Amino acid sequence: MAETHDAPSAPVSQAPAKVQPYRWIVGPVFDWLFVCGGGVLLLVVFNIAFLGWTVPITTNDTASLVLLTCLFLSQHLFADSHNTATYLRLWGSSIDRERFEFHRTWLVYITLALFAAGLIWPVVVSYLVFAYLLTVFWHYAAQAFGMALIYCYKRGYRLSVIEKRIFKGFILCMSGMVILRMLSLAEYRPINFFGVPIPGWPVLPEFLYHLSMAITAVLMVGFVGVIVRKLVIEGKMMPLPSIAIVATVALLGLSSASANSMLWFYVPGFFHGSQYIAVSLAYRLKEEGLGENVSNRQIAKVVTGPRGRKYLGLVIVLGGFFYIVIPYFFGQLGFSYAIVAGLTLACINFHHFITDAAIWRMRDQRCREILIA
Repeated sequence: MAETHDAPSAPVSQAPAKVQPYRWIVGPVFDWLFVCGGGVLLLVVFNIAFLGWTVPITTNDTASLVLLTCLFLSQHLFADSHNTATYLRLWGSSIDRERFEFHRTWLVYITLALFAAGLIWPVVVSYLVFAYLLTVFWHYAAQAFGMALIYCYKRGYRLSVIEKRIFKGFILCMSGMVILRMLSLAEYRPINFFGVPIPGWPVLPEFLYHLSMAITAVLMVGFVGVIVRKLVIEGKMMPLPSIAIVATVALLGLSSASANSMLWFYVPGFFHGSQYIAVSLAYRLKEEGLGENVSNRQIAKVVTGPRGRKYLGLVIVLGGFFYIVIPYFFGQLGFSYAIVAGLTLACINFHHFITDAAIWRMRDQRCREILIA
């Protein structure tokens, strides 16, 4: 019988291990301070410790000077520039230029028409600013909802359809409650916004506001119940960054009196604006590619590198152009600086609110993959 030899076995091919998503947007320190509300918390604590429950209005003392300096810097570094980050997304990749053609053409033309109308008829500015004040919390809350979901997806915390609807329902009802509060209660009704007179409007029945409060409370209990249920039954805790984001925006919406004023003093720059800059910059860098042998876990290094600095410099300069140069220019032509500043704010955010609802959809596969990577 002939001698036989076993053929050498072929190497067993192993499927590459699945790369887990990076747990942060930029990095833990930056995210906790400028995405999750940590910066707002620190400033509020500092404010209460040195000034009590009153926001700084003068620079006569060191604490007020420090807080007003922080506010001024956050306004230009984060709040003003976060609007222009939207434009870089619209005019970024060829894919986005094609997909969002309406938002970078016809919607821009409509915005310019509104701006021209405001210059001709100043009363238009009053109504545009009023519309902005009515909808700005909804915009903040919607962004907070999306950011909280990003952390959930990044960390494998999956919500069922019903659970997500309860979460979203709580955010939407809280936004509706804030709008009805402004329309129903005199103490929440602005009459002037930095020199722009706010028009009077019919006061809605107060019971609508109280009804919205009750619905919001029910949905908030339901949302907390979802978190507790998943912890007890599934052994999964909602990511702490998500909880911090929801808590921050809930405090902004549900607080009242001086606490509410203080939060509105710091949230636009150190929560909403910085949050938007972080996710927009991370999206842009990952979309273009972080570079050879650079993982998403090293994105903080890329953010502080030449590409990140170039992006940040561009959005800051553009933000200064829109919010400083344009009002000053028209002021030199004889227009009221306050009216043009209010008109610029309202028109830019009109375009910003509508565009954001289109470009940051988590249901969009391409957007979701880049954001969660």
